[in-house]
Amino acid sequence: MDLDKLAEKYADWYQTERGNYVGENEYLCLAEHIGNCSGKKIIEVGSGTGFFLRKFAQKAEEAVGFDLTEGMLKAGRKIASEKGIEINFIQGNVLEGVPFADNYFDIVYSNSMIEFFEKDEEAEKVLAEMWRLLKTGGKFVVSVLNKESTWAYKRTAELLEKDSIFSLNQFYNWNEFEELMSKFGQVKIETTLYVPPYFNKKEDFEWFKDLEAEFKSRYPKRGALIVGSVVKEEEY
Repeated sequence: MDLDKLAEKYADWYQTERGNYVGENEYLCLAEHIGNCSGKKIIEVGSGTGFFLRKFAQKAEEAVGFDLTEGMLKAGRKIASEKGIEINFIQGNVLEGVPFADNYFDIVYSNSMIEFFEKDEEAEKVLAEMWRLLKTGGKFVVSVLNKESTWAYKRTAELLEKDSIFSLNQFYNWNEFEELMSKFGQVKIETTLYVPPYFNKKEDFEWFKDLEAEFKSRYPKRGALIVGSVVKEEEY
């Protein structure tokens, strides 16, 4: 699949009713883990067009978006420039290293990126590179699509009918993700996004919005996105 060709559609998706609801829901959960960005250096590894990074970058001292796909970065640069948000978008493969010194960033995060790497050795190498970039006392935040959620079931079913970016994914459940992140320290973990994946109208999302907290209290491990964070206390 040509990811460069997906860049424009990817950016446009967040303008749809579904994309807007999902994006805001995921942002609020990520923001809870990332915390205050004021005066800090932040990098998103696997930034795509920078939908989430643009929100965090507005208060940060320095913001970097790192991604493999130049098409995504080109779209991200254009959107950030139009909005007057300063972000340094850099193309590269995280498996080959990110061009910054050890302990450079206050916040290192990724959103639904780890799934695109083979589990165990490859995914661990990616996380270790992200960890290298992080200062002691900094926030390490990672999220993945929950394979035990209705959204993952939908993405898997879609593969039977069409080629999709999700054909590259290797989803995680709560226990697998917790084990992966716990190697770096004490992990704070939660899931978010319980709205059914077939909703697409504004009134559907408005109706369901107040139910998100109820579903989360009843089924804490079944939200579509698993988010985990670790504060760096020592070298990995």
